[in-house]
Amino acid sequence: MESTGELAWFRAEVVRSILHPFEFARSLAREHFGLAGVLVALIAGAALAFAVDAMILTSKGFALFDFLPQVLIDSGFLGIRLAVTVAGVATVGYYAARLLRGRDLTLDQAFTAFSFALSPLLLAPIAALLVVLAPDLLPIAGAVAGLAVIRSILGLAINLRALLPSVLAVVPFVVMLVTSTLVMQDQISRFRFAGYAVAPQLVGEFAAKPMTGTAFEAADFTITLPPGWKNVTSGTQGEAARYESDLAELKVARAGGVPLATADSYADSASLAERQGLQNGWRERTVVRINGVVTVDDQYGGTYQGRRMVYRQFTAVPQTRGLALIFHYIEPPDEQAALSEAASVAATWRIRQESR
Repeated sequence: MESTGELAWFRAEVVRSILHPFEFARSLAREHFGLAGVLVALIAGAALAFAVDAMILTSKGFALFDFLPQVLIDSGFLGIRLAVTVAGVATVGYYAARLLRGRDLTLDQAFTAFSFALSPLLLAPIAALLVVLAPDLLPIAGAVAGLAVIRSILGLAINLRALLPSVLAVVPFVVMLVTSTLVMQDQISRFRFAGYAVAPQLVGEFAAKPMTGTAFEAADFTITLPPGWKNVTSGTQGEAARYESDLAELKVARAGGVPLATADSYADSASLAERQGLQNGWRERTVVRINGVVTVDDQYGGTYQGRRMVYRQFTAVPQTRGLALIFHYIEPPDEQAALSEAASVAATWRIRQESR
């Protein structure tokens, strides 16, 4: 009976934090929530991850149930990670308030304020349900997940304001948001790319002028390279093809079996070998659409063994297969011309439909 009563209390508090946030916030100063906050953070993180993965799979034309075990495992890990993050971020926010003499705020209250602010994320699986019932509802599902995130941010502000004067509440609120953004960058990026899948028009079309020259066809794609380039290898482990000229090299990296990957996550892994050992490195990233496919455009480089290295990489993960065009220039006489050449070649890149 006792466990049933505790479960009923927990359910009632979660519902109250979602439907009556101001009333719930006023109770933070007089009630002790203990491990309930940990449980909310765990479930909220898992719920959001489940919704985002469902939208990513739907955008690629896959059914959620085909990858359900992997989605559930990923969701569980994110729930644990979010609970740990909330504990750390709440601690930072607590000490930030203490520095400003906000002595009325306890560490337990800071943690509860943040963890229960995440309770609207428990509604995020509604987005997954929508895309399972009708994949055409993907834009509506994206809106549902987005509103849940926005409501969580507002909930944090409401909870902190109930515990601290408005002047003091601003500081832990900003500190918690900034710290969360830094710690959870990869998940924020996944949510952003899920948004691009919902609304591709958010991403601008690639503006480079297409290259004219020799067309090369591979199993996964077609591409046009300027005179002087030749095909060196095709279809080796981890590569779809490799091309060379007297001044540069183009490697087309390929990875299969990545249904839940987004273009940015594969871009990071595909460039890892190229960036290793670079000194005085630099990097720029934009997201564009190339011939209808959302693509990450990376420019990076540095010094390796005293020589200047310049890279431009275009990465896409249209379905379960990741592809990346990795242009490598060694001490180019004109870096901007080299980067522009890479862009013109990428503008001709067409991924075959069967590879999507």
